[in-house]
Amino acid sequence: MSELRIERTYPVTPERLFAFVTQRQNLLKWWGPEGTSVDEDDLDLTRTGPWSLVLAGPKGRFAMRGTVRTVTLPHTVEFTMNVPGVDAGESTVRFEIAPDGTGGARLTLIQSGITDEMVEMGKHGWGSTLARLERLLGEAEPAA
Repeated sequence: MSELRIERTYPVTPERLFAFVTQRQNLLKWWGPEGTSVDEDDLDLTRTGPWSLVLAGPKGRFAMRGTVRTVTLPHTVEFTMNVPGVDAGESTVRFEIAPDGTGGARLTLIQSGITDEMVEMGKHGWGSTLARLERLLGEAEPAA
């Protein structure tokens, strides 16, 4: 199995970034690649336990689900995630958030338990998804 690692830096505090990558009302604004939207959800990464959603996009609807394993405010959240369209079971996704040394925050996304093919798919999917997050962080304050 392989691992995907993506790092991004944002001009916001770690606490603000953590709110955007864990709170439902913020996640619904950016979760999923460009051109998709969350149709149905039980998406809350602020607590351990199950999560699920249905993404709708140009290629139809597909369900995602998993279990939040760990939440350490405002530094990490780790959860399992099935990979839509791939019969590979669940992978593990970890968001690590740290100060970047300039007043902003660094997000490191690590997805493990995936094949080399899924790493390539993930580069596109997560890259597009994180681009949505970057735009959103520049536009609005997170919901409380």
